[in-house]
Amino acid sequence: MDIIEGMSVFVRVAQSGSFSTVARELGLTQPSVSKQIAALENHLGVRLLNRTTRHLQLTEDGFTYLSFAQKILDTVAEAEAHLGGAKRTPRGLIRIGSPYAFAQRYLVRCVGDLLEQYPQLRVEIVASDMADSLVEHGLDVAIRFGNPNGDLVARQAGTTSRIAVASPAYLESAGEPQGPLDLSTHNCLVYSNPAIGPHWSFLSHGCRETVVVSGSFVSNSADVIREACIRGLGITVMPNWLFHDDLTSGRVCQVLRQYEPEGLPIFVVYPSRKFVPPKLRVVVDYLATELGRDPALNVGLTP
Repeated sequence: MDIIEGMSVFVRVAQSGSFSTVARELGLTQPSVSKQIAALENHLGVRLLNRTTRHLQLTEDGFTYLSFAQKILDTVAEAEAHLGGAKRTPRGLIRIGSPYAFAQRYLVRCVGDLLEQYPQLRVEIVASDMADSLVEHGLDVAIRFGNPNGDLVARQAGTTSRIAVASPAYLESAGEPQGPLDLSTHNCLVYSNPAIGPHWSFLSHGCRETVVVSGSFVSNSADVIREACIRGLGITVMPNWLFHDDLTSGRVCQVLRQYEPEGLPIFVVYPSRKFVPPKLRVVVDYLATELGRDPALNVGLTP
């Protein structure tokens, strides 16, 4: 058997806890992934994983082998980068995690330009509005709004301004809030992303004011919140780029103009590791640079 390939499959199974997830990532069938793990265990003469109908659990030998396997795979990648063409021409698959709306509006364009420069790269965009674990979901790099947790390497690509918006129909029926505290009497559309949630912070004359809002509508999808706002379900605070066209067309109106919702930093993040493959370094550098150049992600919107 190919020991390096077997190691790679085992490491991803151990990280994700799922044969089916790894099978999808690698374009294999679940039985073929299971057979590779079984062949590796047979080669080593130990059981690496305990399998049940619902769970996979590393054995003691599995934990030990995982530590060595990760170091070996990093060393192999580093050697190939220094001795082979990978150092000059980044190649291979990179999996990028991103919120849905951001992927549609910005990331697809960035990735298209990136692939023109580096045609031997392959990119998979994994869209999710939740801050999924990069390791568990097999992501090489991700876009994160708000401060990332401490076990990730993060490069700030900008700060997205936010605005408070509502539809004309909603404002006609509920009135327009004059200050952040007035939001307690309004139906607020809450984006349940951990980086935002129901704590809305506003800045006015250098002072920060945070209010805890509530309402009858909550979603973990930015696009769903946008649609609910357009349909008159309530007021929301979201990144300005999400409502650019809606503000221009009059589908929504900006409220609380004298109070600026606190911006959200945008980070390009990747797992901390001793060796960063050339293909990952190229993608991180490109995304951080290109997103940082986009004025819509770094300045407020004046509709």
